[in-house]
Amino acid sequence: MVLVHRGSERGEGMSASIKRRHESIRKELADEMQKKYDRVLPLDEMLLDRWKKADLLGFGEKTSVYENVYIYGRPEVGKKVWVGPFVVLDGSGGLKIGDGCDISCGAMIFTHSTHLRCVSKGNMGIEKKPVKIGDYVYVGSGAIILPGVTIGNHSIVGAGATVTKDVPAFTVVMGVPARTVGKVVLKGKTAKIRFNNNPDAP
Repeated sequence: MVLVHRGSERGEGMSASIKRRHESIRKELADEMQKKYDRVLPLDEMLLDRWKKADLLGFGEKTSVYENVYIYGRPEVGKKVWVGPFVVLDGSGGLKIGDGCDISCGAMIFTHSTHLRCVSKGNMGIEKKPVKIGDYVYVGSGAIILPGVTIGNHSIVGAGATVTKDVPAFTVVMGVPARTVGKVVLKGKTAKIRFNNNPDAP
């Protein structure tokens, strides 16, 4: 009984020691990140390098991918792309993302669907269709892009939108299903949105 009791105490002490070390590491990392980036992230995000993860996946130069991004298949991702937390990148049906895109928090890009397999009691297969996203496309938080969609360069997908059909270049889409609400206007080094209800806006 004494030996078991002492072993239990030793185990509890070791556990407490590990926890203290982890808390010390977390505090050090959190203080550093708060000072440098004005934010505090989960411990794994602060420990691991988002740019090295992107490099490991074969993504373009200066692209970053959060640790909690779900990646299926082998998507092709260009240079200087920011892939935010809780994103789903489904490359199983073919996914290509161009340079300079922002894929915001919680966005989901799908290239496969099991809906027909499900309702046919498994008699039909998985449907796969490629998705292509051009250069300098902004995909808002929580947006969903469904299989078979192509999005043109310099377009904006609003937060929470569900994109079911192609989006031309320089187009702003919002809503469920996504519809065109405006255009992106580039002038020199600046960009503006010209909404459809205000076509004369500068």
